[in-house]
Amino acid sequence: MLTTILSFLLVLGILIFIHELGHFLAARHVGVKVEAFSIGFPPTALGKIVGETEYRISWVPIGGYVKLFGQNVTDENKDDPTNYASKSILQRLYILSAGPMMNLLFALLFMPLVFWMGVDIPAYLKNSPFIQKVEIGSYSYKLGIQANDKIISINDNDVNSWEELNNLLNKVPPSGKINIKIDRGGNYLKVEGSAIEMHRAGSMGWYPFLNPTVGGFISNSPAEKAGIQSGDTIKRINGKEIIDWSEISPEIQKIMTGKKKSLKKITIELERKGEPTFIEVTPYFDSDSKKWLLGMRMPKISRSHPFADSIILGIGRLWFLTKSTFDFLGQMIKGNGSLDDLGGPIKIGIVIGDAVRSSIVDLFFSMSFISLQLCIFNLLPIPALDGGHIFLLIIEKLKGAPLSASAREKSQMLGFSVLFSLMIFVTWNDLMGLL
Repeated sequence: MLTTILSFLLVLGILIFIHELGHFLAARHVGVKVEAFSIGFPPTALGKIVGETEYRISWVPIGGYVKLFGQNVTDENKDDPTNYASKSILQRLYILSAGPMMNLLFALLFMPLVFWMGVDIPAYLKNSPFIQKVEIGSYSYKLGIQANDKIISINDNDVNSWEELNNLLNKVPPSGKINIKIDRGGNYLKVEGSAIEMHRAGSMGWYPFLNPTVGGFISNSPAEKAGIQSGDTIKRINGKEIIDWSEISPEIQKIMTGKKKSLKKITIELERKGEPTFIEVTPYFDSDSKKWLLGMRMPKISRSHPFADSIILGIGRLWFLTKSTFDFLGQMIKGNGSLDDLGGPIKIGIVIGDAVRSSIVDLFFSMSFISLQLCIFNLLPIPALDGGHIFLLIIEKLKGAPLSASAREKSQMLGFSVLFSLMIFVTWNDLMGLL
């Protein structure tokens, strides 16, 4: 808990500093006086005046601000060259957008580092492509592929791992053929399919062997709390033999369905350093997946990329995350999204805490993701946010004059009310998710 809290404060403090530094530098660049630079919201915990600016660390650590001379309607003075109101629309746009752009720049710098240092991929991707099962009715089922088959080659290209197999399938053009060579108990077979049919089916519908070895845990994992460790191999659950990782969840759901609260402990037999060990665990019900979980993760391995490739991969990941964010916002606007998917300070803190305990790579990824979200969120046209101020600038440009002081004050009050209400809701939602 202490690690999570300290990590949350440090990481969020860095990202807020980056954001406010953008506003600060842009304001100074065009000659606007900066009265205060604060990490956190009032009341002020520590403050020191340097030159014309008071630098503050405030008690509420979920935001920050740069107070510009003349940005409030009460101190506007278009005749004072250090006053925010005296600057052109483009100069004010520059100041307002500089904060989100600094967050975007941070994400663009750190996300490629994630791929360069090494991203985690499922360990099974390095295993030989033996097929554990074939889904009935799937495309591979229609081709005659069976459980225990081993894929030897794709279009005459040798395949030594699941990763190589996936890469080769992804390279086949939609109109191309897929020639698959199979080892079936020492007998070699060939089947031919088409990429377009595979894409129409959604996948091949085959599944790899997944050794039931524990690779890690999620936050508040009941399995970890009960004493299960990374590297343990699950052998039986309530006496039922477990051969493959894919058998764990169905067995837990089967056991837990209809059980009374007093009977919800399950017995796990595992192998640790060659010795059998028995541990009792109480699964928890995850409201998102609607499943009973133990909170365990499969083993992973790290895969690094050349620096040039890392830049392309990093930008590609940020673009994907950006599209996903706007897709989510679009669903919310249409009324199809769920407010339960919104994360507040507590959920962000848990994500950061998990990343810190995991690796520096996970931490960099989380920081890049959160920084990107800060950029997008702050550009939304909500009064009191940078995007709201930018929206008012657009109205001023179209109208030929700024809105009245009264209208701007009311919009700011409305914006703060919306943000405050949203913060209360997501924090409450986070708390309910922990219960």
